[in-house]
Amino acid sequence: MSGELAGWVVAVLGGDRRMLEHMRQARAAGATVQHYGAAPGAEEAAGAPEAPSLAEAVRGARLISCPIPGLGTDHSLYAPFAREKLFLTTEVLRGAAPGALMFMGRVSPQIAAWAEGTPVTPIGYGDDDPLAIMHAVPTAEGALKEAITHTEETILGLPTLCIGMGRVGMSVARAFRALEARVTLAARNPSQLARAWAMGLATVHLQELPQVIERFPLIVSSASGLVLTRDLLARTRPDVVIIDLCSPPGSVDFAAAADLGRKVVWARGQAGTAPRTSGYNEWQVIMRLLRERVPDLRRS
Repeated sequence: MSGELAGWVVAVLGGDRRMLEHMRQARAAGATVQHYGAAPGAEEAAGAPEAPSLAEAVRGARLISCPIPGLGTDHSLYAPFAREKLFLTTEVLRGAAPGALMFMGRVSPQIAAWAEGTPVTPIGYGDDDPLAIMHAVPTAEGALKEAITHTEETILGLPTLCIGMGRVGMSVARAFRALEARVTLAARNPSQLARAWAMGLATVHLQELPQVIERFPLIVSSASGLVLTRDLLARTRPDVVIIDLCSPPGSVDFAAAADLGRKVVWARGQAGTAPRTSGYNEWQVIMRLLRERVPDLRRS
């Protein structure tokens, strides 16, 4: 036990099983852990029962750990195991300890507004480059799991369109190619298309998707922004399976997909398919950022 957080109260809020590892790591560093809306197993991981409310979980906390997956469109935390939606309102946050730091995937304007006038400084770390690279691996594995679950063919030989060639997209394309899917990579950036070509993948520019999208029974998107519009969805195969790996609002026009009868699996938060690994990696980033802001943390 390092004791680096001895005397600290750490609040861990919502999320999937990754947050259990946040609790374990916080306890190992000497902190007292308060939690609310977490996955089963939280009481054991935290060494304490669930707080009576979200506000009570935050009360007195110097460090608040929130889930990496993006906030919902209603600004609620990602909390699939919570009994109700979790909102980090001003009333909730004002109970935190003076100088509290709140780590989350992305700080939305609403979160920033709620935090204003409270002791809490929200910090977004979802775009941390080393973390994004590490998260890309379990995200790609999760995409494979979803593809195997929802398709009726083997991945071997399956024409698969991977949209996006960022940190996640590259890992997704590699994972499907490793199972010998017939992968085509779609992107806007010429450098990304060149990188995909150098990996031995077929490539297509996003502007050319209307001419080729009907060829693919499986589409996996990690691209940011709305990519699969109503027009593109109308050109897909009726039996297509679309896996969207993006945080809200996603890269698919979900309403249009429903109207057209297209199957869309919104598989956000796939890093949670390897919760111990991903949770540990997230916690290491939180501690790195915390040390930058609190240089006198006690070291072992």
